[in-house]
Amino acid sequence: MADGSYTSKVYRKQGGNELVVASGGKVTVEAGGAIILPTADPHVVGALWNNAGTITVSAG
Repeated sequence: MADGSYTSKVYRKQGGNELVVASGGKVTVEAGGAIILPTADPHVVGALWNNAGTITVSAG
């Protein structure tokens, strides 16, 4: 019997353009997978970007 109270800790928000990782959730990248970061500062506070091979947190 299915549990109606189940809630995933990783889910895509309605509309499909945002992935949410809730408390206790995690994202695993398997062999051959990759996370691609922008190579220019996105000027969004806290956003990550690839600064010539160094992961950098944008100051906004």
